[in-house]
Parts: sequence; C-alpha cells; structure tokens
Amino acid sequence: MSRRSFLITCEHAGNFVPANYRYLFLGNEAVLDTHRGIDIGAGALAENLADSLKLPLYVNVVSRLLIDSNRSKFNPELYSEFSKTLDPVVKKFLMKKYYTAYRQQVYEWIKERARKTDSVVHLSIHTFTPVLKGEVRSADIGILYDEKREPEAKISKQLVNELGIFAPQFVTKHNYPYLGTADGFTTYLRKEFRPQNYSGIEIEVNNKHHSKPQMEEIKKALQSAVRSVMSEEAALC
Repeated sequence: MSRRSFLITCEHAGNFVPANYRYLFLGNEAVLDTHRGIDIGAGALAENLADSLKLPLYVNVVSRLLIDSNRSKFNPELYSEFSKTLDPVVKKFLMKKYYTAYRQQVYEWIKERARKTDSVVHLSIHTFTPVLKGEVRSADIGILYDEKREPEAKISKQLVNELGIFAPQFVTKHNYPYLGTADGFTTYLRKEFRPQNYSGIEIEVNNKHHSKPQMEEIKKALQSAVRSVMSEEAALC
C-alpha cells in the first residue's frame, strides 16, 4: 500500500505590492483589501490547518492584482487591469521573481515527496466572496477536485462526508463555487504528476464567515476532517 505526504498551500494569502509597483494602484488602494486583491481569511486558515496538523505550508503573499500565482502563464487574468499594460520586460521580471519562484518551490517539494512516499495530497486553501455578479453563493465550504482522478476524487468525497459529520450546520458542496478542473495551480500540477502520485484538492470557504465565530467552527471542522483522512491513510500503510 502506498504512503502519502500531505501539503498545504495558499496562493492568495496576501495583498502585498512591492514598492516599485504601488504606483499602479494610486487612487485605487482600497481594491487591494477586497476579495479581488486577496482571498480574505485564506492565509490565516491555511496557517491554522498547517499548525494544528503539523503539515508543511507554502503561502504566496503578493496580490493577485499584480500577478496571479493561481493562473496559468497564458491565462488572460494572469495580470489584472492594473498590471496588464506593464512593459513585457517588467512582466518577465514579475514572472520570475514572484510567480515562478513561488510555484517552483511547491513543485519541487511535491516532486521530492512523491518520490519518497509514493504520492502527495496537496490541499490548496482559498476563500470566495458570498455574492458574485449578483449571484448569492449557496455554500459555506467547497471541495474542488478532478472527478476523473480516482485517488483524488476518493479523498475529496471523504472530506465532504467528514465535514458533514463534523460541521452539519454548514453547507459543503462538491466542485463549488468553481469546477476543480478550471485553470489553477492544482490543474497545472495534475499535468505534471500521475494520479497515483498527486492529488490536488482546493478547499474553498465562504468569506462571509471571516472574523465571525463561525470561522472558528469551520477551522475546527476542517482540522478534524483532514485529520480523519490522514489517519485513514496511516492505517492503510
């Protein structure tokens, strides 16, 4: 029976803009504090899970409005309306210093651990805005994955089931509010590693619970759900 290593990342943990690029947001600084600039509460959630479960953690703190580390290089949303008009040379620098530097260290960790322990379960932590383009999102937690990758789908479905046990007061949905196969870091990594060596699961939490007592309940439920998955993996080894 193969063994699995577990990893937590957060691609939108911060809204930091290096000094050389702050001029891009003059008069629009407030947007950096919105969900467009940062996954509100995601960084703290990722840190909480990593600390409580004693798991490695990688976070990106550069705002996605400068360059989005969760998008492919050819995605038109890689640069926002604030940064897309930058000189190509500057974009190349941003790509190397912030985008590639972050993603490469995660890739190398997965590559190394997959070789040593057979496979990696990568939990990518995000939050979503409760209302988008007038549509009210109807879930508190979303578990995003690729249904066609059997090990990944099995773990994801177990997480949903466990959250139903540990947090029945919250609505948890499969592949919501986005499809797990949409463009993202986990989607890229699936192309780099075989299903038996890599499971990329995004955990999305509704940011309406940020700074409210409900978020502490969600944190505890996620801790318990992930711990249950980890315990089952250990028992099978």
